[in-house]
Amino acid sequence: MKKLKERTTRFQDVGIAHHLSHKERQDIKDMVDEAKREHASSNTNDVENYRFLVVGKGHRRKFIRIRKTSEGAYTSMLGIL
Repeated sequence: MKKLKERTTRFQDVGIAHHLSHKERQDIKDMVDEAKREHASSNTNDVENYRFLVVGKGHRRKFIRIRKTSEGAYTSMLGIL
């Protein structure tokens, strides 16, 4: 892993990604959509000001709501579905 981070010419084109099945990707997409709908119905803040991420594995998945600051950076707010 250390060699991959250094990006020597030998490992320049190598990338690491999560391997998810089609069903897992769809489940994550559905969780994000549900979190956005829930946020829109309960809060007056715009959904566009937030970024929703799903973290965890299997049945322990939860979403994180990250608020965009005025500088364009994000501040995290943990939410659980």
